[in-house]
Amino acid sequence: MRLYPPARAFGRETVGDCEIGDYHVPAGTPLIMSQWVTHRDPRYFPPYAYFPFGGGLRLCIGRSFARTEAMLLLMTIDRKFRLRLGQDRPVEPQPSLTLRPKTGMRVVLARH
Repeated sequence: MRLYPPARAFGRETVGDCEIGDYHVPAGTPLIMSQWVTHRDPRYFPPYAYFPFGGGLRLCIGRSFARTEAMLLLMTIDRKFRLRLGQDRPVEPQPSLTLRPKTGMRVVLARH
């Protein structure tokens, strides 16, 4: 979720004037926040800048479902199988509405 968040970025619009770092941002300014960039930048690790599903009042409605579904799926698979990446090439991300592997991912299941 940190290195490959569900979406690579999302946009918001400021409702009032504000300061972001050394920049004045007027009300009505569209902003784009990139989980892809922020989650990979060590400068943001100390404040734990982690927002794979957005945040605040516009938190992704599917967050709880996605986390629960992923945990149940992985726990079910892990009970009987060991997973390993079944390809030698790196996984190339395909940015779309959601982030996904460009050519899929080959995974090998081996019984415990």
